[in-house]
Amino acid sequence: MTMRSEDLTTEDKIVVFFDVCSSTTILEDLLSSGHLRTWRNVLIATKNFLRKSSAKNGMDIHKFIGDGWVLLFPTATSGEALVKVLTGLACFFHLQLKERIIPLLQSPPDVLGLTFGVDSGTIIRIMMLGRPEYIGRPLNVASRLQSAIKNNDEKPAYKVLFSKHTFHTLGLDDGTHPAEPVRRKLRNLFGGDNYHCMKLRLRIPAKCK
Repeated sequence: MTMRSEDLTTEDKIVVFFDVCSSTTILEDLLSSGHLRTWRNVLIATKNFLRKSSAKNGMDIHKFIGDGWVLLFPTATSGEALVKVLTGLACFFHLQLKERIIPLLQSPPDVLGLTFGVDSGTIIRIMMLGRPEYIGRPLNVASRLQSAIKNNDEKPAYKVLFSKHTFHTLGLDDGTHPAEPVRRKLRNLFGGDNYHCMKLRLRIPAKCK
């Protein structure tokens, strides 16, 4: 397919991938007991929550990826504002699990919640089938970071893995949000070498627990 220059633009974004822990196990459990509709309703409720949140902070809800979403934030977003959005989402989803999902599970998995991966930089916007799509390294890195949280961590829920440069660019290294420097091997990226990143545990308010 021939790509015209006007069909392709570059944008600087903060990229967030988030995923539901143990989603396959939850799905199979609810399916076996005839409660799959409840899972669908929780996903719809999460989508609606994201829409309301996006109206306040300029977040672009780019894509649903089966058991999570890809979110794009303006680079002007502060680290404090980003963490606030992710904490609010974590609080909302935790209550959804507690009130609507866990009571229906026959065998609740050990790990429940959300995990997040965050990177930033230039992504390429293209039009495909009449809608915008994005490609670029920040998307690949954020996705791999999200997947890598569970490595060497028995309790990955509600944790965020930031690329090191994004963590510092967002000003999160001021001590307000303590984070742990870790290394992860990101599949098919950076030559397979250990990648330096920062792991932050979201502080879920007591009212959400």
